[in-house]
Amino acid sequence: MFERTIDRVTRIPPLGPGFDGERHKAALVVAPGDLPATDPFFLMADDNITQGGAFGEAHPHAGLETVTFMLNGTMEDTGGRLEEGDVEWMTSGSGIVHAENTMVSTGMRLFQLWLILPEAQRNMPPRVQVLRRAAMPVHAEPGVVATVYSGKSGDATAPTLNAVPVTLIDIRLAPGAVFAAHVPASYNAFVVALEGDLEAGATARKLAKGTVGWTGPMGDGDSALHLRAGADGARLLLYAGQPQNIAVVAKGPFIAGSTEELAGYYAAYRHGKFPHAGSMRPIAPYA
Repeated sequence: MFERTIDRVTRIPPLGPGFDGERHKAALVVAPGDLPATDPFFLMADDNITQGGAFGEAHPHAGLETVTFMLNGTMEDTGGRLEEGDVEWMTSGSGIVHAENTMVSTGMRLFQLWLILPEAQRNMPPRVQVLRRAAMPVHAEPGVVATVYSGKSGDATAPTLNAVPVTLIDIRLAPGAVFAAHVPASYNAFVVALEGDLEAGATARKLAKGTVGWTGPMGDGDSALHLRAGADGARLLLYAGQPQNIAVVAKGPFIAGSTEELAGYYAAYRHGKFPHAGSMRPIAPYA
């Protein structure tokens, strides 16, 4: 059993202008450009809305998965409605169009993660999974409630389908509570402190609200990241995944293995070959 340490700490930058006018503010929780350090996580955005209404436009993706975690408020489009605590896990694969006629509530906040896909699955048929908070398995122990959206924690295992092996857990800790989060030692992982403060890892690295702590791959077998909440308790999201160790080329909403493959995505989209997410029946675990 490996005991993990927090290797580096970053902070979510101040919110800046988003893509949808003054009411949309955004920041990068995980910035693109250093995939060897963040693999398989390509980027993660923190999107915030100050006034509800129409949001963005329909757009394509290919060659990646998006994992949209609703932190506050609601978002609804032709594919359905996401409420606080819900997650949409969309595998774009060979290509998909989504976010058609999107409406969001005032005060909405979400994290959207981009995951690279393994070479063998990069052009798999697209699929959409809707993970309802109320349907997700929960691991509980004194002072700890861990809602498992992907992967497992203790005897709680999520039914989520993964192209890249990924663990996603929403962990809530009572004041002073301790918890050992177990993930495969080969995974790259990061935790985002959403509320309160905590100490993490073998060296009890302090993480305050708005900070991101990274812990890298350690080898084969199991590993544990030890967490201890501060006097006010804590809430954090744990993301962990198997690095793919592949080279990718990214442009706009696409991630490919080569410039030729990238050009193929653009051509397929221009010729209307991408299905629309709103016309697909989402996979809803336990539904």
